[in-house]
Amino acid sequence: MIKINLLSDQEKNERLVDKKVGTIVRLGLSIFFALIILASVMFSALVILEINLKSVREETKTYSVGSVKKIEETEQLLKDVESVSQKIAKNSQNVPYWGKILETISTISPDGVKITNVHIEKEHVKLSGFSETREGFLAFQEGLKKDYFTNFSSPISNLVSPKDFSFMVEFDVEKNYLNRI
Repeated sequence: MIKINLLSDQEKNERLVDKKVGTIVRLGLSIFFALIILASVMFSALVILEINLKSVREETKTYSVGSVKKIEETEQLLKDVESVSQKIAKNSQNVPYWGKILETISTISPDGVKITNVHIEKEHVKLSGFSETREGFLAFQEGLKKDYFTNFSSPISNLVSPKDFSFMVEFDVEKNYLNRI
């Protein structure tokens, strides 16, 4: 192939210089943008590290003497509350549960037998009431003798009248039955 050189040496040098300058400008812009990206990454890392440093400082911050005292008082108060609640739980195990006894007496009581008065003293119970029939009262009395009731006492006067009479009975309740829930 034939090369024809129509450009003067000066124009060739100018074009060569322009080409080199363009390459240098492009390379400079590439380096500039790369440095900007690197700087933004470094700045982001700096911000993240500052945030982490602040959180670590907050976690390791020492408390003032007043704060430590308040924390110790709160801990002591919580220990006191826990010990009191344990004492309450222990004492509540020894408290008789009379609701169960009254429910048992209520289920034993047949129709026509009404309890009008209940007197409880420790494990001793006195019941008084009204019965429409002697048979109803006798069924009630036998029901009381079967369960956890001991030392059953019923005066003979309860059986004098065949109809519409008042009665009174006394009995003790087993202590272990009272404390079971």
